[in-house]
Amino acid sequence: MKENILITGSNGFIGSHLIDYCINKNYTIFALDRPSASFRNVYHYLLKENNYKNQEKTKFLDENILIKSNRENLKFLECDLKNRKLLEKIIIHLKPKYIFHLGAQPYIKPSWEDPVNTMEINVIGTLNVFEPLKKFKINSRVVVACTSAEFGTTTSEINRPLREEDPLKAVHPYGISKIAAELLARQYWINFGIESVVTRFFNQTGPRRMNDVTSDFIRKIVLIELGLSEPVLEVGNLNPIRDFTDVRDTVEALWLVATRGRPGETYHVCSGIQTQIRSLLQIALSFSNTPIKVKENTSEKLRETDESMMIGDNSKIKRELGWTIKIPLEKSLKDMFDYWMDYYKKKPQSSI
Repeated sequence: MKENILITGSNGFIGSHLIDYCINKNYTIFALDRPSASFRNVYHYLLKENNYKNQEKTKFLDENILIKSNRENLKFLECDLKNRKLLEKIIIHLKPKYIFHLGAQPYIKPSWEDPVNTMEINVIGTLNVFEPLKKFKINSRVVVACTSAEFGTTTSEINRPLREEDPLKAVHPYGISKIAAELLARQYWINFGIESVVTRFFNQTGPRRMNDVTSDFIRKIVLIELGLSEPVLEVGNLNPIRDFTDVRDTVEALWLVATRGRPGETYHVCSGIQTQIRSLLQIALSFSNTPIKVKENTSEKLRETDESMMIGDNSKIKRELGWTIKIPLEKSLKDMFDYWMDYYKKKPQSSI
């Protein structure tokens, strides 16, 4: 009988790629996402593309939450991380070998607008994952996804890439919530022996990415190329330097951390490569045959705080787990361009 994998936030950017990575392994994947979530990132696994009505769902643990996929070893379950009782029932029933806890409220601005909701999802939601394991002595290994936004400190302040042991001084509710999630993971290992490992992500990119600088550039350029938008690209500050990792390298790191990482430890998932946003834009523009006017420092594109440099040190995960970066940024951006070109050709109305 196949062992189970549980993925929270499964329809997110990283979660959907993790399903792609795990689908041909000898496990049954239970992919959780909140009720009524869009299935844009995982539609290729569904029997129909549109959102499912209640009568189209199947009973699972006496709840109308199961959505069947086109793969025998993949099942989608609707469950809000704040729904403690339902999440407990699912974990008790599945007794998963691995839990990839990727579900979160992942943005800084909404964390200021509604910090209570951010804390409920990111902190209480993490507790809701760990508590059933403690109460019912379930032997699962948990990988908790965290973020470089926990630091607050920048690379330019300390004159070197950020390491796992550097102080965490987040300056917004989102970063603080992920610090709490990371400390909870460590606490459950120290106090209760629950094998938990933390991955701290720097900038992640690749096909399906939305709501970051790479996808903002690429999607706009694609719309211009298809004649669905004026040939003007409004951008913010192009001077910051960031650390980009392709999501397909990232999910390999997640698997290594799950199968070989040391419990109670944190591993940086990053490239360690410095890329100025201006250079990233030039690569993206090279994919277009249409002359595009770039307007820099557009007010609505500027952030209230924009760290000059955020680069991670990935030597720990490379040394301990043998992880390597395989996909260069140029390929990541070209694959994103091709993905969005195909997407908007099929659904031009989605550009509105």
